[in-house]
Parts: sequence; structure tokens; C-alpha cells
Amino acid sequence: MDKLFKKLHISHLYFWSTSIFVVILFAIVIWASYYFSVQGIIRTTSSYQERILTELNQRLQTQFGAIESVSLSIVRNTELLDLLTNPKETYQNIVTLRNVVASLNTLTFSTPVIYSIDLYVKNAPQSGKQELVRFFDLRTGEEMPWFSSVAQSDFVWIGEHETDSYQGTASVVSFVRKIYSNAGDYQGFVLINIKASDVQTLLREQGFEANRLLLDSGGRVITQTGEQSLVENNENLRSISGSLQEAGQLALKGYRQFPSQYLVVWTNIAGSNWLLIEFTPWEQLVAGSAFMAKVLFTVGIAAVFVLLFIFLFLNRKLTRPIFLLLQAMKMYPAYAADHQLPTDYQNEFGQLFQGYRKLINRIEELYESLRNQYQKQKESEIKALQAMINPHFLYNTLDQLNWMAIKDGNEKMSRVLELTGRMLRVGLSNGESLIPLSEELIHIECYMQIQQIRLGDRIKYSIELPDDIKGYYVPKMTLQPFVENCISHGFHGRSEGRIRIHGEAVQQQLILSIEDNGRGLQECGAQYRTKTKGGYGIRNVRERMEAFFADGYRIDIKNRPEGGTLVTICIPLIEGSGMILEGDRTDVENSHY
Repeated sequence: MDKLFKKLHISHLYFWSTSIFVVILFAIVIWASYYFSVQGIIRTTSSYQERILTELNQRLQTQFGAIESVSLSIVRNTELLDLLTNPKETYQNIVTLRNVVASLNTLTFSTPVIYSIDLYVKNAPQSGKQELVRFFDLRTGEEMPWFSSVAQSDFVWIGEHETDSYQGTASVVSFVRKIYSNAGDYQGFVLINIKASDVQTLLREQGFEANRLLLDSGGRVITQTGEQSLVENNENLRSISGSLQEAGQLALKGYRQFPSQYLVVWTNIAGSNWLLIEFTPWEQLVAGSAFMAKVLFTVGIAAVFVLLFIFLFLNRKLTRPIFLLLQAMKMYPAYAADHQLPTDYQNEFGQLFQGYRKLINRIEELYESLRNQYQKQKESEIKALQAMINPHFLYNTLDQLNWMAIKDGNEKMSRVLELTGRMLRVGLSNGESLIPLSEELIHIECYMQIQQIRLGDRIKYSIELPDDIKGYYVPKMTLQPFVENCISHGFHGRSEGRIRIHGEAVQQQLILSIEDNGRGLQECGAQYRTKTKGGYGIRNVRERMEAFFADGYRIDIKNRPEGGTLVTICIPLIEGSGMILEGDRTDVENSHY
């Protein structure tokens, strides 16, 4: 993700990130509105339908219970049982038949829900097909398509089917109960027909047409209201009924969602394992939410387009100052004068522009400073080239003076001139600022030998440094100013003096010490004490040390307990002259001695 933010153009990144965020936000809002509204509708609808089905359940229990009671009274009718066990055509049986028919007609008229009563028995007496109570031969009943469910139980409800009656063909729901004699012999069964329209009217709540099904314990349809395709599509019905049975919910009331199909609410008719089910098509259920989602989607699309134009406008306004700054940076320094940044911004962009202007001004100042420095450097190089000629003639002159002293027999003067020439060669050192410690010691020895020629045995010195540290580099002319002060100030007014030079390398530091047995600091003055006091030589050493090492050096000057002065110089170990920057070297060489 970080690489993506680092690679993409800032205008594209800002525009597309905000656009995608807004689109995702609108999608989440639309989905959440649709989802939660649908869930609320489902809960409200299922709760309402459960109450309706519970009321219908109680009504069905009452009506069906009455039918089952009537069937029980019929199969226990003694006259009917006597007629079936003694089917001979006698006068008594004819009277009994009339009494049975009259009794059953009375039951039919007294129970409005009963449409007709059919008795399928052995040796059935003759009866009219247009009557309310009819007798049929048992073999005729066994040929009916619904007999398979009758054969497996003593009583059973038969789903909606057609039957012939005095009013023509009618759609009925029937209850069947088998008839047994007092001896337990099977005599046939009674079929009580209920008009299907009466049951359907009962299933309708206040005339509202709903998709309701009444299923028996085997999942068979007793009757239905509403959409006929629920029964015609048996696979769909069996899958829904099977899902409820697998969930173990046949004895409960509740609801299940079948997305893209129906919302199914059911209640169990107590004592029968029958199900009263109401189906609400999913499209009908979510129609309001879907319409609202479409409205939100349309509004969202319009809002997204409006926001995209706003984002595009803001994107250009916010990124234009950045592009102006980038363009100014690319055009610098070739066309800096032709490209001016705006001055009317007073926000963060204005601060950026102001900072860039200050930076450009500072760069111009630095360029001008570098040009001046370069000019001075060129002048210094010319002077240095000219100065390189002077030592050549100086060496020749000293050599000539040396031969003149030898010719005149002045050996001391000859020796002094020779040592002076060696000191000059070490001091010049081909323009190098750093020289090996061994060459620095040669310079000191030459100087001390000149002093011994001048003072004789009054001055003595010793140099005690291990050979392994003589290869390290030191700034040239580091020791000579301190040795000179020992002789000029420390031994002033004394008959003799001794100087000892020693050193060592400790923890990446080179430590050099100069000891004398002179008067010490209190008597010889304060030239040792501070940077700003003393001779030019010591002050020059301090300035060059600061130029080379900044705070990485140390020069301590103090009195010795036994008398005299101790000078300690501590600098970093340097293994080559190239370890010091050329700029520092040039500045040091311009210092005075």
C-alpha cells in the first residue's frame, strides 16, 4: 500500500481514493437500508401472520373436531351396525334403513359445514346418487384414488377432491372413518364430505386472499387458498415441508426464510401434527424495500456524479499550487526569472511558496559566496605558484652563504645555514598541511641544534618517542612554537635549561608532551594560559588545531611540581594526510605564524 501511495500521481490518488470511498459508502448505506428494512418487515409480517394462523388454528380445531365427533357417532349407530351385519331385505331392515338415512340427514342439516355423507359398505342398500346420504359398494370405494391413505388407518382426512352430488360436481374435503361391527368385523367406512370452499373461507382472514396451505401429518395438501402453483409445483412444496420437518419444527410455530422464494410462517394444529402454513412471495415481501433501494440507488448515483465534479474541482484547486511549485523547481535556475510563484496564497501553500523563495534567495547568496570564494582561490593559487619560485631561490641563496662561510672558515655559521635550510624544507613540505611525526621531530632537532650552537652547553634536550608512533601525521609546526617559548621565556635569566619531548598512542589518541625546568607559568607570564594571549606561534597552533579537529583536540599547559612547565598536546591518530578536508587545509595555510 505504501508503494502505491508513493508511485501514483497525487491528483489521481486524491480523486480516485475519494471517489471510491464515496461509492463504497453509498453502497453500504443502500445495502444496510435494504437489509435492515427487509429484516424489520420479516419480523413484523411473521409476527402478524403467526397471530392470524393461531386464530385460524383454533377455528379449524373446532370445526374438524365436530366432524370427527359426527363420524364417531355414525360408526357407533346401533341401527346402522344391525343393518350392516344383517343385510337381508326384510321389512324391518327397510324401516331401519329409513331411520338411519333420516338420522344421517338430520346430522347433515344440523351441521352446516357437512356437505354430504357417503357410506361404502358390503352389500350396500340402494340409494339415490343425488341424495345427501348415499350408500356405495365397498369395492367402489376401494377403487377410489384416495383409498390408499384410507387403507393404512382407521380414520383419516382426505385432501381436496371432486365428488358427484345433487348439485353436480363439487370440490370437497373429506373425513373417513372405518366401520367395525360389535364383533370387530370390518364392514366398510363412512365418508363425510365438507365443501372445500367452506374450509377455504375459514382459511381466509376477513376476506384477505393469502397463500395458505393445510397439510396433514404426511405432508399431503388438505386444501389451500391463494396461489395454485404452490400445489402444482409439488417439488417446491415438498422441499419446503421437508425443510421444516428436518428442522424438527413441526410441533412449533414460527417462520423460515427461503430467499428468492417465500417467507413461510406455520403453526401446528395440536393433536394432529397438521400444519397450517402461510406463504408470502419474497418479491411481494421486499417490494417496498426494493423500491426504496432503487430510489436510494438513483439518488446515490446522482449524488456520486455531483460529488465527483466537486472532487475534481477541489482536486485541481488543491494540487495546482503543488504543480506550480514543482514547475518552478524544475525550471530553476535556467528560467527562474521568467517563472514567478503566486503571492496571494495565505494558507499552508503560501508558507510553502514563501519558504521556497527564501530557499532560492539563500541559494543565490551561497552561489555568490562560492563565486567570490572561487575568485579568491584562483588568486591564492596564482600567489602560491609565484611563492613556489621564492623558496627555490632562497635555498640557492642559503647554499651560497653556506659555501661562503666554509670558505671563510666560519663552521658555526655554515652549520646554522645548513640547519636553517633543512627547517625551511620541512616547514614548506610541498604545501602539505599534515606531515609525519618523524619530519616534525627533524624540524625540532634542527631548531634545537641551532640553539645549542648559539647557547652552547647551557641548553640541553632529549626526544623520547617510540618508533611505532612516528609514522602518524600531525599538523606541521606543532611543537616548535612551544619549544621556542621554553627557551625565550622559561629559561630567561637562567644559566642553563633542559627540555624533554616524549609521547605515546593511547586509545586512538596521540599524546605529545614537552617538559622544561624553567621558571614556570607564574614567573614567565600568561602567554601560555589563554588562546588570545601569548606569541603568534602558540595562538597559530590553537587556530590550526581547531580548524583540523574542532573539539577533538586538547592542549594543556601547567606547572610541574618539581618546577618548570608541562605542555600536553592530545590529537586523534591520523594515518595519512588525506584524512583532513582540503577546505580545512587551505584555511589553515592562510593563518599567520
